[in-house]
Amino acid sequence: MAGSITTLGLGSGLELQSILDQLKEVDQAAIKSKETQNKGLQGKIDAYNNVNAKLFNLKSNALSLSLESDFLKTSVSVTDEEILSATANDGIAAESFELNVTKKARYNSWQTVGVESETSPFYPAPQSGIASTEQSVTTTGQTYDILYGAAESQQTISVNVDSGQNLTQIAEAINDSENNKDDDGTRLVNASVEKNDDGEYYIRLSAVAGGDSVDEQVKLAGFDYIQADTTFSISRADNEDPMYVSLAPGATYADTVGAINEGTGNPGVTATLVDTGQGDEPYRLTLTSDDTGEKARITVSDNMPMTEINGADGDSLNAAFTVNGVEYQRQTNDAITDVISGVTLNLKKTGETTIGIRKDTEAVKENITALVENFNELLTTIAAESGDTTDIEDDTDAPLENDYAMTRMTSTLKNLFTTTVNLPSEFTSLMDIGLEVNQDGSLSLDEDELDQALAANADGVAALFIGNEDAGIKGLGDILNDGITDMVSSTGIVTTGIDEAEAKMTRLTEDIETATEQLDKRYETMAESFTRLDTYIQQLNAQSAYMESMIESFNKTTE
Repeated sequence: MAGSITTLGLGSGLELQSILDQLKEVDQAAIKSKETQNKGLQGKIDAYNNVNAKLFNLKSNALSLSLESDFLKTSVSVTDEEILSATANDGIAAESFELNVTKKARYNSWQTVGVESETSPFYPAPQSGIASTEQSVTTTGQTYDILYGAAESQQTISVNVDSGQNLTQIAEAINDSENNKDDDGTRLVNASVEKNDDGEYYIRLSAVAGGDSVDEQVKLAGFDYIQADTTFSISRADNEDPMYVSLAPGATYADTVGAINEGTGNPGVTATLVDTGQGDEPYRLTLTSDDTGEKARITVSDNMPMTEINGADGDSLNAAFTVNGVEYQRQTNDAITDVISGVTLNLKKTGETTIGIRKDTEAVKENITALVENFNELLTTIAAESGDTTDIEDDTDAPLENDYAMTRMTSTLKNLFTTTVNLPSEFTSLMDIGLEVNQDGSLSLDEDELDQALAANADGVAALFIGNEDAGIKGLGDILNDGITDMVSSTGIVTTGIDEAEAKMTRLTEDIETATEQLDKRYETMAESFTRLDTYIQQLNAQSAYMESMIESFNKTTE
């Protein structure tokens, strides 16, 4: 046997592979039919999903129209928005108010006189004229009566020194005095030798505990070479506890600003060093309340060299205004909620204006319009998927053709949209507010008629959709929402159709896989048989050729 067979039919010269393929193609017809059915079912599922998406859009509109909150929205208009702005809570009654803002709430403020620079002394150190710490300053025996603590509980620390004492010796005498101790033996006042900007020496008295408390104040008067730290207080009308700030001799304006702003127990004030740009002394320390109104009015102690600016001479810091002639005062200009019920006012400047409050029906109109538009989109989608349109060229583009479920759904929706609600009102159906049913089954909405209905009787339109729970009357919003909810539920028309199609696809897929496996095995066996046949025919052909060759040779030898 010459050569090897690599292609079916090559050995025999017969088209065995073609015969096998033709036989298999005939047997595959049933499988291809099921595959076509599967493709059709997938198209049907896709079409159902398109319809379902439109149904959910429609349900969203119906749900909004079933909620009372959507009909309670209000809008506010202000004739002069430069004077004030206003917002209103939903559900409040429509009304108008005349307002006259005569004074805005202000921040209480204080300021010092002008000084040359930020480093100018706010609390000057003493001018002692003492050039050396070793210089004798007492010519006779001397007693220093140092006052310590709050005025009502002040104690006197008496320290006696001899004549001829210098500043260092006097400071040591004060620090070592037994009178300068509390009941636990802790020193109360510290004496230290300091030098002012002119190079002159003096003794500074400071509270060991820090001095930032009413009980830690130190005072001593009558000596130009001894000076105690000063303690001043700042308070606000709405805070019973003042802030106490202690300054050492020589403290600058900048030092004072930092001590106030960083002080413990700041009641809500801010210190600032401003450059007014005026003359040779442009710098001023200002003290401003962090909040407006009388409750934030500042009080400073007498030892603070400041003058009141905003609110001076008892001028009120409160906002003052009238509403429909009634006078009001408030601590703030912003977020005033307790004058007009349900309305928040924000005062901007003085002047007269009017506030108008009305129902905001724009959102309701948008929902009703969208409801009609989405209904029509749903009908268009059903028509396209069912082949009920001139745009469809063949049946393959209409997977829901002759689908009774779609016909039933369309009929149910039309009945829902034309439902009459048993209300004691001029509006009992969508037809009463401008809805029309067209000849092709679609809906149209006369927006002018809807606008008139909302303007004339917004509550009646709301009742049409919301109903009356006390009277047991179901509104059109709930009727539509409940009906569409049934359609898109797990047992609804669309979901049922999808489930049925998917179940058929599953069975068909299983059938296709089984039939394909059986067919492949069958033709694998047939291919083996054809291969043996091809080999056998090849052998016969070889034997026939050999015999012909022998006969031809024999004939030639006998001639």
